[in-house]
Amino acid sequence: MINVLIANISHTETVKPLIEYNEKKVKKGEAERIFYNGFDSEASKESVISHFVVHTRESKRKDKNMHISLNFPVDDLKKIDNDLLTKISKDYLKELGFPEGHPLIIYRHFDSFQPHIHIVTPKIISKKTIINDSNLFLRSQKITRELEQKYELKEVSSLKNKIVSVPDNIFVDGVIEDTLDKRKRYSYAVDYILKHFHPTTMDEYNVQLNKVGLEVISNNYVDKNNEIKIGLKYKTKGISDLPLNSSALYSNPGQKKLDKVFLRNLKFRKKREGEIKDYIENRIFSKYNTLTHDIFIEEMNKIDIEVSFTLKNGIPAAYRFYDKREGLFIKPSDIARSLSYGNVKDKFSEKTVRDYKYHNATLVFVLEKKYKELYPEKTKENNPQHYIMFMALNGMIPDVKGGKLRFNHYLNKNPKDIEYSEPVKIQLNKIDFSEVSNLVHAKDYKSKVWKFQQYLRNDAKSTINKEDSKTESLTEKLNKAVDQLLTLFEKNQEVKTAVKGPKNKI
Repeated sequence: MINVLIANISHTETVKPLIEYNEKKVKKGEAERIFYNGFDSEASKESVISHFVVHTRESKRKDKNMHISLNFPVDDLKKIDNDLLTKISKDYLKELGFPEGHPLIIYRHFDSFQPHIHIVTPKIISKKTIINDSNLFLRSQKITRELEQKYELKEVSSLKNKIVSVPDNIFVDGVIEDTLDKRKRYSYAVDYILKHFHPTTMDEYNVQLNKVGLEVISNNYVDKNNEIKIGLKYKTKGISDLPLNSSALYSNPGQKKLDKVFLRNLKFRKKREGEIKDYIENRIFSKYNTLTHDIFIEEMNKIDIEVSFTLKNGIPAAYRFYDKREGLFIKPSDIARSLSYGNVKDKFSEKTVRDYKYHNATLVFVLEKKYKELYPEKTKENNPQHYIMFMALNGMIPDVKGGKLRFNHYLNKNPKDIEYSEPVKIQLNKIDFSEVSNLVHAKDYKSKVWKFQQYLRNDAKSTINKEDSKTESLTEKLNKAVDQLLTLFEKNQEVKTAVKGPKNKI
């Protein structure tokens, strides 16, 4: 299950740094106190610290104070108010084991687009008695899952490898008169881009900022040491409005910070480009001898890449990619020279022809699964002859090398060693290869394969008449049959991948 409400917990011996950190935010207008126990609303920072110190003075523990941050889904921003945050915080602390009336203070922070609160409270219940903190992480995780359901917090999908839609409350539009409100709105919007996108240059950053209605302006200035620096200002895109300096925003997204962000994002960009290259070469071009431009566009959409072709005299002469996850255009040759249109144009034609040489392993996998479904009482170990004849009737010709059995689909002409399936564990001495040979070398072998596959699909038209042969060749029909098997396998793999959540899904 995907976490919606996320809790982070830390422990300290002294409470002063925790209170000072949060009170500093309050003074700057980036946070507010929303609940407190043990002192009144007007209590000074010093009074709050003193109250906590008195409460824990008899304990010599190094971890007698707790600092908790609860982070909420941005999708719930509209319904989250101080009352709801207080209720959730109280329930969370109660389930952790804190008694009613225990000293605590809750701060709501506004320095990020994601709603979050900070709770400061002593772990000491009374005198030297401390709250049970064994298995704290697991207990906290269980509590937050229960609170998600109780308060119907929206479950947001993992943002990894997903197209991000900018929430309406993040987008900046029109003139914002109030400076503090502008500061908050700009800060949220900028932080949203830096969290969900991966710019590597200032130009890319500006393109992605446009998604939240902002743009960045750079200007050079001389600092007090007479050194030339680059200053950044943020403004609402497309209107004449007073910009804000980067230093005025909560996360201070100036040139120094962005340089670090761009450098860090280069690793992500290289990984993404590597995944695109691998997908094209090993998932598309390896599957087809030739393919139409439309099929290529359809395949690339599966990894959120939009393909556009430039025509010259009505014929495609170049192409480029648009990464829908990042909102950026990509030049294929920048990913790899091998992907320039001049190097791949021979893969395109008016007709799509699948390349089966790379699918022997796939076909064996699919057919073995079908074998188990059709003959649950049989196994290839106990019934090797029956198994191998079943494979042969499905177009898989057996071959023995080095005392091991492997398969090749009969449409693959002159296969290389690497193009055969992996060796199949089976007792060769129990196989009558003459029976197999008579089948695969028979003149009507193609017809037998087709008829058997029709039989497996329970097709009423289980025989091929001459009229059918005239309109569509037997080879074309066999190709379609194998296409269906491969398509079913690929869909099955996609479902499994979604459930297991692989490490490198693109």
